[in-house]
Amino acid sequence: MSSFAERLAILDNPRADRVRRVSVLVGRSARSRSGLMLVEGPQAVRELVRFRPGAVRDVYVREDAWGTHADVVDAARRATRWVHPVTAEVSAALSRDSQGVCAVASADAVSRELPEPSVGETLVVLAQGRDPGNVGTIIRTADAFGAVGVITVSGTVEAASPKVVRASAGSVFHIPVCVVSSFEEAHALIHRRSAALLGTSGGVGSLDLSQMLAQGVSGRSRLSQSHAWVFGNEAKGLSGAEMRLCDALVSIPMTGDAESLNVASAATACLFASQTVRGMTL
Repeated sequence: MSSFAERLAILDNPRADRVRRVSVLVGRSARSRSGLMLVEGPQAVRELVRFRPGAVRDVYVREDAWGTHADVVDAARRATRWVHPVTAEVSAALSRDSQGVCAVASADAVSRELPEPSVGETLVVLAQGRDPGNVGTIIRTADAFGAVGVITVSGTVEAASPKVVRASAGSVFHIPVCVVSSFEEAHALIHRRSAALLGTSGGVGSLDLSQMLAQGVSGRSRLSQSHAWVFGNEAKGLSGAEMRLCDALVSIPMTGDAESLNVASAATACLFASQTVRGMTL
């Protein structure tokens, strides 16, 4: 541990009220009551203190992790004076999934406001995504492949969930995540941005993603225009009503024996295709 950390009072009581108030932030009701969120793991905390420093309240670093993640500690100290060394017992009581580094931030660390519409933009709509690992991974993928925002329909696990934040590797602090009350509201929002709603579902009449990529060379692909990819529930996919509201349905061609793709894998294929076509038309 650095000499600076050694001069600080080490938090060593795993049953302290402070520790309990942090640990309960894994629950949605505690987050809602307090207006705070828990950020677990060095990568997520690194992105928090870099991109949303004004939202940082406290950062907790296990004694042996202080030197291992010195870059995170230094960035955290620039964001807040409240960077606390803690014992291994306290670290475990704060979070079992922190790898020795966690933080508390105000809920506005996750931006809810989409940017102004832009020509050829890509967005993501999550309809009833219940698995935090999938939701976080899709947010991370949307961020990686240049989507301008993610819209989550009520019923989708919230972006401030610690598991979503961790699965996103901190991308929730880069890309806005807008929450709407219904799929109909998401549909209206996308159309106000002059974008098409593309549902990920195979079947008769669906467009082939490979063909859409090929058409992108000539600028005639739907991916050359503003569009939003819709990803449905992990188990049920898109409902009939949701598919009817889409402007087109798209299938991902597969040559192997797998019956289908995991929703996060499907998102990767679709968003990479959007990025590729967008690059052709710039």
